[in-house]
Amino acid sequence: MSLPDARTAAADAGPGSGRERREAGPAQSVRQRDTAAAWGAPLLAAAAMPLLLGLATATAPEPVTLSLAGLALTWLALRTQRLRSAARIATRHRDNLARLAAPAVARLVAETDSVALRAGWEQEATVLFADIRGFTRLCETLAPGEVAAFLAEFRTRTARAIEAAGGLVDKFVGDEVMAVFGVPHAAPGDTDRAVAAARALAAAMTAWSGEREQAGLPPVRIGIGLHRGSVFIGTIGAERVEFTAVGDTVNVARRLEQMTRTLACDCIVSEAVVRDATSGEARIVAVRPVRGACAVLRLFAIRLAP
Repeated sequence: MSLPDARTAAADAGPGSGRERREAGPAQSVRQRDTAAAWGAPLLAAAAMPLLLGLATATAPEPVTLSLAGLALTWLALRTQRLRSAARIATRHRDNLARLAAPAVARLVAETDSVALRAGWEQEATVLFADIRGFTRLCETLAPGEVAAFLAEFRTRTARAIEAAGGLVDKFVGDEVMAVFGVPHAAPGDTDRAVAAARALAAAMTAWSGEREQAGLPPVRIGIGLHRGSVFIGTIGAERVEFTAVGDTVNVARRLEQMTRTLACDCIVSEAVVRDATSGEARIVAVRPVRGACAVLRLFAIRLAP
């Protein structure tokens, strides 16, 4: 056998022959590609889009680089659009809450975790109730639409006076308003702010009565009750929830407001309010049990006129 024939025979007999390598080449490429795909897919899913695009553009030809840059701009535009859409939805949600509740309540509900709101918390607060005197008799002379307009004007003026004094309007029920001072966080001076709100309410009703008298309409008088103590703050309800303050302190404040009709006072406050307030004149008007209260209370009248 000649030397060329020997070399040919040895090459054909060897384990790594060219034909076998050529036949094995496509299969090996497929296996390598499948392995790369199996490892590459999770990496692509986990990596940030800007990082991947940056790595690709650094090694790709110019036309591919331009295409990837366009893809990056499209991704950023879609991302910005989604963020703006989420911001619009959040703003609309807060606006809808503000239409159904006081602005401070809307902000508190929007910014507080729903679980914390439902669990609630207990704290000290000063509660104010105010009610229009003779409202039922007044409604007898008005059409339903006029009653609605009257209540809307009353609520606007009332909320403005309470919120300017630092209070939180808890709810309106007909011609009655409930407000709390020291929610969501108690602070020194909460009771003084409640007394200031009572005086601001009286001043607002006096100004409104002057406008009504010029139009030949009857004046508006209100009765106010104030009490201080522990209250529970949170959302109450299942399908329809309400953010509110509840407890014996709330019940007593409402009873004090109702007692202004029988004790001939515009504003009655409990001894807890008198002790916590730092200013204002108060005179004792009764020592009696209050319906809904756990003990006999000393009741005081405070002067609302400046």
